[in-house]
Amino acid sequence: MIVLALIAAALMNGDWLTVVAHAQKYFDGGHQQLHHRPQLSCTSFYDEFKVQVFWAMAIGYGIYFGFCGYLEWKYYVKRRGQETQWKCQPNRHLPRHLFWDQIKWGCIGLVATNAVSAAVATHVKCGGFSKVYIAFGQYPWWWWILQWPVIFLQQDYVTYWIHRSFHSKFLFKHFHSVHHKYFQPTPWSVTAIHPVELIVVQLAMVTPIFIYPVHWIPFYGLALYTYYHGIVQHSGVALKAQWWQPWQPDCMFHDNHHQYCHVNYGFNCFMWDKIHGSMRKIDRCYSEHTDSWGSGRPLAELSSKERYREIQERIAENPIAYREQFNPYLLQQHIDGDIQ
Repeated sequence: MIVLALIAAALMNGDWLTVVAHAQKYFDGGHQQLHHRPQLSCTSFYDEFKVQVFWAMAIGYGIYFGFCGYLEWKYYVKRRGQETQWKCQPNRHLPRHLFWDQIKWGCIGLVATNAVSAAVATHVKCGGFSKVYIAFGQYPWWWWILQWPVIFLQQDYVTYWIHRSFHSKFLFKHFHSVHHKYFQPTPWSVTAIHPVELIVVQLAMVTPIFIYPVHWIPFYGLALYTYYHGIVQHSGVALKAQWWQPWQPDCMFHDNHHQYCHVNYGFNCFMWDKIHGSMRKIDRCYSEHTDSWGSGRPLAELSSKERYREIQERIAENPIAYREQFNPYLLQQHIDGDIQ
């Protein structure tokens, strides 16, 4: 499944087009002209864009329906009735109307992401400015190694703040609420996001190629990593980070975000939430109606009805989805009504 997810991540959002464009630069003379960008021939930006966007859409939609359909069949169909063994919220499924709604918005989102990717690829292919370099020897080897964490941390930190800002009242109401209709995310919801928000995020992701020199292998290798985790984190499946990924939250981290809304804003690093106080806390209640900046409501302020609802909400979480193999947020209600 990991191999399939990596292939899907590479092709679904259209970023493979820019890889091809840079490869063409290399084979058309970029490997011989280390300090000069070769100007590739294209009839016009518009004509080239039409070609790029056609292939982006064709491949993107094929991967979206192929890979998401595979995950749907592998877990939600084939293992139906065994949700306690694999699902983050085992006793809850999206209502049928939201199932089709996420596919509708997912297709709309793909239009946005693939259009941006096609535009960037066309810009590169037509000789437009970028700081991406092709030849290994153009910059020191230490920078080739260092740029992996530099690019990764920049992109993830910026997208953390973009995501968190879209939880402010205005942006959430008009844009991000589209994505938060899915309290039980599935693979189909990975691009079920308002196109305005998707474009903002994708533009932030490509920003490094216009700021400082980046080799195409680290840049697109990290894009592959990011898109892969974007797919699996929305899968609703209790997948966990590998031993070599101490920075990476498990899928339950983002599933909590969909279940409780205004908390856990990070994607590929949970440390941003720790640093900025938006990581889920056991003594706080989170929902669409609580503080949008991730502080939550103290449990002591809840009414009896709200306490009961909070307890039931936490019971709905699958303990095996947590790395500890138990739910660290589970609450117990004593006879006197206190919560521990």
